[in-house]
Amino acid sequence: MSTTTAVGGSERLARVLPDALAALHEVLERHRVTEEEWHAVLRFLTDVGRADEFILLSDVTQTSVLIDAMSHAADDGATASDVEGPLYREDPPWREAPVKIYEDYDGMGECDVLFVSGRVTSTDGTPLPAVVDVWQTGPDGGYDLWDERQPDYNFRGRFRVADSGVYEFQTVVPKPYTVPTDGPVGRYLDAVGQHPWRPAHIHFKVSAEGHRTLVTQVFFPGDPYLSDDTIGAVKEALVRPIERHDGGRGGVDGPYATCGFDIRLQPARGG
Repeated sequence: MSTTTAVGGSERLARVLPDALAALHEVLERHRVTEEEWHAVLRFLTDVGRADEFILLSDVTQTSVLIDAMSHAADDGATASDVEGPLYREDPPWREAPVKIYEDYDGMGECDVLFVSGRVTSTDGTPLPAVVDVWQTGPDGGYDLWDERQPDYNFRGRFRVADSGVYEFQTVVPKPYTVPTDGPVGRYLDAVGQHPWRPAHIHFKVSAEGHRTLVTQVFFPGDPYLSDDTIGAVKEALVRPIERHDGGRGGVDGPYATCGFDIRLQPARGG
């Protein structure tokens, strides 16, 4: 993708870029940034690129949240959007009903089985046979990308919603975790004294014909980082309670938990 395409064309680039450069130059002049300091910045940004951490940097500086808020300010009646983050993987496995988005693995330990369910509709209440794409950490707070014990694409999955709009999938209750800290963004967090923790959450990407694709997250009450997410992505409208149950269901022996999350999609512009 070219630079002009990324910012909406050469005319928009001509409007945005001078303001961005003027703001940057004003900061450099105000703080009398030295050549040595500026070269350190350039080396850091080079390291960020080599480590493929620009999305992560955008997240921890809470720039991603700002862009998301501006991009979806007019989504009246739709479920609140949220940032996608850097840990989404293309072409997740297709999961057939009854949907379970993970495989057990050695060292998984004890975890709380969670059934997430709800209904996908348009903003006017019309049920939508959407496609739901979900991803999350495992019970130890690790994604499959860095937890070598997990099978590939574990705790990820894509599935179709019933014509009634109703969906359900089985997962486990996630836990808080730290964003990757072994690269240049980790050095940045240390330098500015910012912690790397995110509250427990589940990512959703929901699409349906004639509607804007929704990217969002679900959070849970009582999490110690709910009001102190390092990327600032928690929205009160996306916090959903978990209910605990005794007994078994759906092939699960023993206690389990449930969480309800209804999803409303915004009709596409011009649709």
